[in-house]
Amino acid sequence: MVKISSFIYPTYSKEVEEELKKAGFDYAYSFGQKNLGKLRVLGKGKTGIVVLVEPRKVLKIRRTDAPKETLEIEAKLQIQAGEEVAPRVYDYGKNFILMEYIRGRNLTKNERRETIIDLLKRAKILEEKLIEHKELSRPWKNVMITYNRTYIIDYDSATIKEKPRNVTKLLSNYLNKRDLGIKYSKSEITFDQLLSQLF
Repeated sequence: MVKISSFIYPTYSKEVEEELKKAGFDYAYSFGQKNLGKLRVLGKGKTGIVVLVEPRKVLKIRRTDAPKETLEIEAKLQIQAGEEVAPRVYDYGKNFILMEYIRGRNLTKNERRETIIDLLKRAKILEEKLIEHKELSRPWKNVMITYNRTYIIDYDSATIKEKPRNVTKLLSNYLNKRDLGIKYSKSEITFDQLLSQLF
């Protein structure tokens, strides 16, 4: 275990450390595929660093140079997305989100039919909740796959929209089925028709 202050990046912030300690986070594991100096982390993005704090929980810590002043909006959108789509959120604050650790792998270009259908269904659930993810045009790092399902992760760029286009983005960019995406976005075909035409 490593002191939580070691994961405040790229520069130390007393404010961030105090909030993390007040929420009960004194230490985290140096664990993951990404480097943070001499430490290992699960994720390193433009807004935050993701570290393992318990065997089944991760902590996203807001970067001190993040373009966003708070992680609270991201956490609320992830909660609204729900556990049927996203990792469960346990707690959050201005500088952190405590969430479920998904032990899985990132999306690849050659997924099984069942995995693609599962992902499209979860993208549709987001649309029903009026959430546009914004990063599903490049889904590789934003979709985790476990042995039994997909998870759409990282709600940093997500917004509420009257007509979100998550399914269309996956069809156009991930599956190279732009024609189906256009038909679906114009309501010329239903979701079930889309699936039958896709395979």
